[in-house]
Amino acid sequence: MKTFNTEKFCHQLISLRADKTQQAFADEIGINRSTLSLLETGKQLPTLEILNKICDFSKTIIDEFFIENEKDGLIYLMGNMDESDRKKIGTMIEKIHTREKYGVLARRCLDDISK
Repeated sequence: MKTFNTEKFCHQLISLRADKTQQAFADEIGINRSTLSLLETGKQLPTLEILNKICDFSKTIIDEFFIENEKDGLIYLMGNMDESDRKKIGTMIEKIHTREKYGVLARRCLDDISK
């Protein structure tokens, strides 16, 4: 699963702006100054439209702002749970991953049989 790298995005945005005022830079890329301020501080994530504008402006690709996340999204939700609930969900995640692996193997076997 890929996640948005907010830190890299904020740093890139601030670097792109360099010594320009927020208003001048926001006008240049076609967004509101207040939106630019929120984006630079990481208090707001860019919409796809804004991300495209910034990537076009900086001649970068969108994928540069996404990183591969080794953990399943459910793992992050487990931080506020009781220990017993964490174990139950951890077990469920393992079962889901196991089932997905067997599904892939089953499809491969069916493909081999049909050949």
